[in-house]
Amino acid sequence: MDWSDPAYEINKGLLFDDDERVDPTPDDQRFDVFRRGWGEAVDGDKADFGERAFRTLSWRNLGYRLGLLFDETPEPLQRELYAWCVKQLREQRGR
Repeated sequence: MDWSDPAYEINKGLLFDDDERVDPTPDDQRFDVFRRGWGEAVDGDKADFGERAFRTLSWRNLGYRLGLLFDETPEPLQRELYAWCVKQLREQRGR
C-alpha cells in the first residue's frame, strides 16, 4: 500500500496492511471492543486513530471505520454486521 497516494485519503477507512483481528470465541468481549470503536467514531473521538490504526485492522478500529461510514446505528444491526465480519474472517482464514 502506498500511503502517500491520494486514494489513501478517500479509502483509508477500507484499506489496511495487517489484519490483527483474533477469531472470537462465543464468550469473549470482542463485540464490546468493536462497539466501543463504533461509538468513538460516532462521538468524533479521533485521538487514538492515527495512521498506525488505519494500517492495522483490529476489532476496535473495524468498529470505528464502520461507525464513520454508518454513523449512529442500533445495536442489533451492529451485532449483525459484527457477526458477518466474524464469518468473513473465518472464511478468509479457512476455518
